[in-house]
Amino acid sequence: MTVADIRPGLVAYLYADAGIYAAVEGGVARANGGERIFPVKLDQGVKKASIVYSRISGVGDHHMQGPSGLARPRIQIDSWAPTANAAEQLADLVKYRIDGFRGSMPYGSNSPQDTIAVQGVFFDSERDDYDEIAKLYRVSRDYLIWFEER
Repeated sequence: MTVADIRPGLVAYLYADAGIYAAVEGGVARANGGERIFPVKLDQGVKKASIVYSRISGVGDHHMQGPSGLARPRIQIDSWAPTANAAEQLADLVKYRIDGFRGSMPYGSNSPQDTIAVQGVFFDSERDDYDEIAKLYRVSRDYLIWFEER
């Protein structure tokens, strides 16, 4: 049995939203998708609206017979943009898309598509920042995501 990873499903779910897609890709269709939703760090030289996601921490769930099959990582999603307002608007698009979500997040190109069963996504905290080197504003929000990893 394999252990599922929420991150590919989360990226696909974010990209499936027309508003998020337009904000990070400028409405331009890309062959591979995902060019401006990055894992862990923003690519050097990026100056346009982008999203960076990273797992801050994670906990498993157990009962007396062993693992329940659920996991709950804390995922930080950073919304980067050239202005503070644009960063806030992108962060709000992400929050509107995922906060409170429960259901299936399809991803991948397999037929049928791979899916992640999500029990719930919950907004937890936020903070603002400005990166002097990149000359970009950032709105950073943490989400607790309960999903079935087994």
